[in-house]
Amino acid sequence: MSRQPFNTRWAQGVESEDNLNSFKAPGDVRISTGWEGGQDKDAPPAGQENWWHNRVDSALQDIERKGAMAWHPQAIYGLGAPCYATDGYYYESTEDNNANNNPVSSTGYWRQIGQFLYSAFSVGEYKDVAHNGSPDPGWLKCNGSLLLRSAYPKLFDKIGTTYNTGGELSTQFRLPDWRGVFPRCLDEGRGINSGRMLGNAVEQSQNKSHTHNIESWGSTGFDNTGGAYAVTADVQGSRTGDISTQSSGGDEARPINLAQVRWIRYL
Repeated sequence: MSRQPFNTRWAQGVESEDNLNSFKAPGDVRISTGWEGGQDKDAPPAGQENWWHNRVDSALQDIERKGAMAWHPQAIYGLGAPCYATDGYYYESTEDNNANNNPVSSTGYWRQIGQFLYSAFSVGEYKDVAHNGSPDPGWLKCNGSLLLRSAYPKLFDKIGTTYNTGGELSTQFRLPDWRGVFPRCLDEGRGINSGRMLGNAVEQSQNKSHTHNIESWGSTGFDNTGGAYAVTADVQGSRTGDISTQSSGGDEARPINLAQVRWIRYL
């Protein structure tokens, strides 16, 4: 016989009652001892039996429908334990013995996983993909688009107005714009790329400053064809100054590369 779904919980029709005949919480002592004895002992009242069967069914219904049980203020969560919160998002406990800390308001005890329990990405993380189709649920293309803060509150909490370029309304913020550019990690005081900040202001193409050696040749006269008699560069001596060479290349400096599409997580 195949398993039946938990669409209907045991005794769900009497959950609101409070009496031993239909539905009654047994208390911690009865829960701890359970149904004691053998045939000569009385079974727990029907209301208590209904209560504990209902409790099990409620937990299993949560797992079946959401993949994790709904957060309970009296539950004691271990480090890494997941739950489903009242705001419709999944959370992971960041503390052991975590009790009575609502995930929605107790950020010091919980990490928001997102709308999907098994997503490996946090809000504000990037993902590069090998196609240019529509982003998966929970993702947006990093194309510098304007968004309403009220429509994407969790992403706005992470990046704020960091990528604004000017002209945005007080109700808006802008996505990072990764179209056509390479990433470079923030210097953060190391001294290699000082003065940079996160944002959509790009660092323009540039070659490192350098010089080229040019040898100049002197002459002592002319030959019978009108050409000059050349002497060595050592005899001529060194010369400095500007010199032009035939140009080559394109309009930017770049390494060998492939095009990518970048998304950002907003849930």
